[in-house]
Amino acid sequence: MNMNDSIRYRGCGLDNVYLVNGFRYMSLASGQEVLHIEDIPGLHRAIAEAIVDSPIDLDAKTFKFLRKEQDMSQRQLAEILGVEEQTVSNWERAKTPIPKYASLVLRTLTKEKCGGNAVLMSVIEHMNKLDRERHQDEIRLG
Repeated sequence: MNMNDSIRYRGCGLDNVYLVNGFRYMSLASGQEVLHIEDIPGLHRAIAEAIVDSPIDLDAKTFKFLRKEQDMSQRQLAEILGVEEQTVSNWERAKTPIPKYASLVLRTLTKEKCGGNAVLMSVIEHMNKLDRERHQDEIRLG
């Protein structure tokens, strides 16, 4: 199948995603043709799995796509990575390079979620909760 048999999919925010199946054109009552994608969550999961398994470094758009697929805010990811929310924002706007460790953690969390296992995320959330509680105790004592 060549590129003429596929359509570009922009709904994920990435520039290089083309669909070769899983879609069809439908006619509205007005006669207008619209594209119907059969399983958008499944499509996004497949895109995420392809990204995670790729040796290519994450760029800003791909990093943002994976974060959103984790249903995480920039603040939540920043907490996990131990950085400021603005740092994650800068990575996603290509203002600063994405460090290898941040890419690795996000890929790992995505791989875990795609596999239906969320143990690592639970551990990280628990550790962050303990850290916040410890920080609150320090503020009260200080």
